[in-house]
Amino acid sequence: MNFATNIVLTGFMGTGKTTVGQILARKLNREFVDMDALIESRAGMTIPQIFERRGEDEFRALERRLVYELALRNGLVIATGGGALIDDDMRETMVQSGMVLCLNASKADIRARLAENAHRPLAAGWERLLEARASAYAKMPYQIQTTGKTPEEIAGEIAALDRGALYAHTPDGGGYPIIVGRGLLDRLAAEADSLGLAGHVVVVSNETVAPLYAESLVRTLPNANLIITRDGEAHKNLDTVRGIYDELLKLGADRGTTLVALGGGVIGDMAGFVAASYMRGISLVQIPTTLLSMVDSSVGGKVGVDLPQGKNLIGAFKQPRSVIIDTDVLHTLPPSQWRCGMAEVVKHGLIARPSLLDPDLWNLENAERLVRGAVQVKIDVVEVDPYERGIRAHLNLGHTFGHAIEKVTEYAIPHGEAVAIGIVKAARLSRNLGFINDSLVEHILKIMWQIGLPTDIALDPERWYAAMSTDKKWKAGRSRLVVLKKLGEAAVVEGLSKEEICAVL
Repeated sequence: MNFATNIVLTGFMGTGKTTVGQILARKLNREFVDMDALIESRAGMTIPQIFERRGEDEFRALERRLVYELALRNGLVIATGGGALIDDDMRETMVQSGMVLCLNASKADIRARLAENAHRPLAAGWERLLEARASAYAKMPYQIQTTGKTPEEIAGEIAALDRGALYAHTPDGGGYPIIVGRGLLDRLAAEADSLGLAGHVVVVSNETVAPLYAESLVRTLPNANLIITRDGEAHKNLDTVRGIYDELLKLGADRGTTLVALGGGVIGDMAGFVAASYMRGISLVQIPTTLLSMVDSSVGGKVGVDLPQGKNLIGAFKQPRSVIIDTDVLHTLPPSQWRCGMAEVVKHGLIARPSLLDPDLWNLENAERLVRGAVQVKIDVVEVDPYERGIRAHLNLGHTFGHAIEKVTEYAIPHGEAVAIGIVKAARLSRNLGFINDSLVEHILKIMWQIGLPTDIALDPERWYAAMSTDKKWKAGRSRLVVLKKLGEAAVVEGLSKEEICAVL
């Protein structure tokens, strides 16, 4: 975000606009403007007095004039009144001047805060007013959920957006920042307050990543403990989860504890499931350390563990408080794991953003750009379909084939390699169904070869198909697979016959 643009905080009364704005202005070294306070100063009377002596219409006129005035200035942090941007023209005026964020809070929080400020002129009947304004607030470009967060944490979240963090909106009217950059792990302790890591933190990692990053992180945070699990998909199960529960209890973890998932996709899925279920839910921060987990599993809120019958059959939706992606950690990633992550990047390119298929991006020097582009695909999909009832299934291109490979081989084949093979199988199925031509199939094969990913595997088709048929995405025994309609567009096809599927196995 350009420093010259304004940061505008709006939302209903009692959501913390003034408090957060003051902290944010200090953090960013910007001038803070509280619109209500400025109107009072210029009018020489309080807002309740303006309402009483001149009426609400006069107050709204003063508010409109101030909106136009502030929109012409630069570099401000502005806290608006709760009704200032309800009008479409006022909202668009502020959107043109910078970044507009709507602060949201639970009704319980608003009720408690308004009880302390009963002088607000519209506090009586506030629930009806909130309902009347809900649709207007929903139109604000950014939605920030404040419940359960300190003002310092909220300001830190907004500051991250100002520095260029990505942002994923969630179904509860909030969202979370996805911070992508270099050297972020080294700065976590200094920014612990704003990242929600100043209280009790438990870092969950594995025996490979812990010596590299987790142990030093725990030493630098104010109040942190470490739980180390065994490495690998074979350990993403309920036995490991129970062990994590036991360790959390020993460490005195409670509802105020924040769980940090520091590792690859297995750690993110498993620790996320623990965060969703321990004491009915505690805060979660995802810090992915593999390319695969950066571009895929750390974003979107799907967490879970495996059963012997299949992958991720036990799970939940758990949105993280934030996702912190330090691309410097990719320098310690084995080349085989980089290639596995590239399988998910290729998938994102095939279903939505073909620019990711440019070989010039496939290196560590361009890792930040590559990750940001791939993550944006995930954000765009999950915001539209957070609970996988529609187009989010497109993110599973190649995955039903790939999950079956993992199951049949008892996870001897890494997830990324299995997905790469699955993408090739899905492409051939797409061709057989008449959606794409041989040329695109050959192009996909060439991409996999360039990256160094496998394109086939010697498996018994009957065993492969049987493993696919237990996939959780199939419905009532009917096949449900993702195919390519064309480059950059995917679709779900249902009810294909066993013969049609086995023809590509």
